Amino acid sequence: MRGGSALFKNRRPPPTGRQFNKRDPEALNKVIDLAFRRFGLSEEVSKYRFVLHWKEIVGEEIAKRSHPEYLKGSTLVIKVMDSAWSQELSFHKKVIITRLNKFLGKEDVKDILFVV
Repeated sequence: MRGGSALFKNRRPPPTGRQFNKRDPEALNKVIDLAFRRFGLSEEVSKYRFVLHWKEIVGEEIAKRSHPEYLKGSTLVIKVMDSAWSQELSFHKKVIITRLNKFLGKEDVKDILFVV
């Protein structure tokens, strides 16, 4: 067959322009969101988007010393540097839950467990 194989005959050319610029993280985010929606994973993945924004949610100092590990039901497990930070953050648990739920746009997190 002239001009290429029949397998690729009806294939669309790759998109051009800003939509798929490999240096544009926003465009990549759109592609990933589309893939998640296509495979029915959008709702599940959206629960964990806060991990990328942890510093914005809790502040730089707390973010340096803690990291969200996983969500088990409505309890967020957060790994902290040491027991002193575990104790300190336990005093701020309600504020962290409030900020986190505000970021999520719903009341997904009801409790936090700090682990060393």
